[in-house]
Amino acid sequence: MRLNSKRILEVMEAKSLTEETVCSRTGLNQKSFQWIVKEGLASEDAAERIADVIGVTVGEILLPEITGNVENVIEFTKDSKRASVTFCQGRYKSRIKKLAADRPEECQIVAENTDGSLCAHIPVAWIKINPTKQLSEEQRKEIAERFKRK
Repeated sequence: MRLNSKRILEVMEAKSLTEETVCSRTGLNQKSFQWIVKEGLASEDAAERIADVIGVTVGEILLPEITGNVENVIEFTKDSKRASVTFCQGRYKSRIKKLAADRPEECQIVAENTDGSLCAHIPVAWIKINPTKQLSEEQRKEIAERFKRK
């Protein structure tokens, strides 16, 4: 998700929330939070946690999708070794471009469309479904404490 970093920082300042406070309450480590604010990108889960901690709705810290295209697609048929992917989000397009440059035998860019999306072929083995962990508030605090000790 594209986040409005300026808005996040404004709300934090208005509510006297420090970076450390936001990190401890979200369970994000400081380096991750700084990257999210700098790049303006976060997973849906991280965006929801940040919004919750700073006391706004996710919609208040999201940036609009500027291309108008909001679809990301992964297609492959049963037992195939290759998948076709189409991404409109910059972070996925950047990742695909890097993989195509580093591993051209496995990842080929098929098209960069006029709507800003990118279509490529990748190995099906690269596709993973990894749900985020559902942590209780107590577990998040424990994780934050472990990161602080390191």
